[in-house]
Amino acid sequence: SRHAINRACRNAGKPLVSAAAIRWEGQLAVFDFRVPECACYACLYPDGMEDTEDTCSRSGVLGPLLGVLGGMQAAETIRLLCTGHSPLAGQLLLVDAQSWQWRQIALRRDPACGVCG
Repeated sequence: SRHAINRACRNAGKPLVSAAAIRWEGQLAVFDFRVPECACYACLYPDGMEDTEDTCSRSGVLGPLLGVLGGMQAAETIRLLCTGHSPLAGQLLLVDAQSWQWRQIALRRDPACGVCG
């Protein structure tokens, strides 16, 4: 479903605010198709490359982390609606909830991407 939503956002020219978590780790990204050099979800996770062994039902997820990421996802959506841009566009924000360390990584658009390349 994430890939279908990514393609739908690309076709509509709308940003995609994505968040995910597993175990004690989470991530947040804004894929803004209005920005020509911005990567999309498929650039980061090519379709068909999902790890089917590492699932929340098998590995668990820290419930409060979902609340943190969901709140951040909502805040970025509100920011996009109010200002039209996000400082996270083209970035991947990673969190380790065991140490509360955050990292921000710039994403590169894949010229061979089947969605935006």
